[in-house]
Amino acid sequence: MIRLALIAFVTALLVSLAGTPASIWLARRFGAMDPVDPRKIHLEPRPRWGGIGIMAGFFAAILTVWRSGPLFGKLLGFSQGILQNKKVLFTLNLGEQLAGILFGTALLFIVGLVDDRKPVKAGMKFLFQIIAAYVAMTYGVRIYGLSVPGMEAYANFPLWFMQVITVLWLVGLSNAVNLIDGLDGLAAGVAAIVAGSFLAVALIQEGTRSVLFFHQMRLAGIIAAALSGGALGFLVYNFFPARVFMGDSGSLSLGFLIACVAVIGAFKTTVLAVLLVPFLLVAVPVTDMAVAFGRRLLSRQNPFAPDRGHFHHRLLDSGWTQREVVFLVYAITLLLSCISITVVALRKG
Repeated sequence: MIRLALIAFVTALLVSLAGTPASIWLARRFGAMDPVDPRKIHLEPRPRWGGIGIMAGFFAAILTVWRSGPLFGKLLGFSQGILQNKKVLFTLNLGEQLAGILFGTALLFIVGLVDDRKPVKAGMKFLFQIIAAYVAMTYGVRIYGLSVPGMEAYANFPLWFMQVITVLWLVGLSNAVNLIDGLDGLAAGVAAIVAGSFLAVALIQEGTRSVLFFHQMRLAGIIAAALSGGALGFLVYNFFPARVFMGDSGSLSLGFLIACVAVIGAFKTTVLAVLLVPFLLVAVPVTDMAVAFGRRLLSRQNPFAPDRGHFHHRLLDSGWTQREVVFLVYAITLLLSCISITVVALRKG
């Protein structure tokens, strides 16, 4: 797995480094520019099709890994029946699971590209997010249930609840990353740290005794490596002072991929791994999203309407610089990631 993850990371990094300048040119050529606005930080229009560079790196990495030898193809060929009440609920195939993830990512990427050039109504964007989440869920990205630490019994969720909780997780995290994309380098850096941490968790879990979980963690690790490389390559151009923004095409896709990795990387493990570890890794964007939504609802505003009430905006208004705020969020995310990795390592030991 280490070889495949390294190929994915390096490919995504190099393609993102080379592709992001092209995305800047394309954004200027087709008018996908982020205008100056009182609630925003930048003082002049910026290109916002940076998601092209990130996703070019990600998809190139997956393609390169697939073409690098038979190992990845063999991994994608793995399938196993998922049992519920001693009956086969459905057959999980990793190739189909990856296809569902890629389709959902591509759908959100395209919607984001359109929205970055000409705003799409919030309701329509939300509908496409649900469709992307439902496609990924249909092909195996599912939160099946929970087991309690120290107990052998595994409690499967009813089908309707499994569908609701999975879609909510995928849509919610997609929006969470989108909402923290308010400062130069913030969302890309957080995504790179989170994806790198998921890769570390996957490597630690390499020796698991469960055959299905072993293959799931391998796939999650490779996706995380590609995601981390793509985000880091883009960050070179996005860190303060940014030359390009990732836009919705980048933030929605990144959030969706992180959510998918969290689900497939925590397949049929305890509540500690299913909820605590993924939440610690994405605590900053999820908390910020929850507070923002609650604040807007209490003010009788559209919960999806942008404002200057986010955590990073408040720090800026109190006198912090952009760099200081971004590094603070990096530090918090890195600390929570280290805690998550330690929890997984101790459980495995």
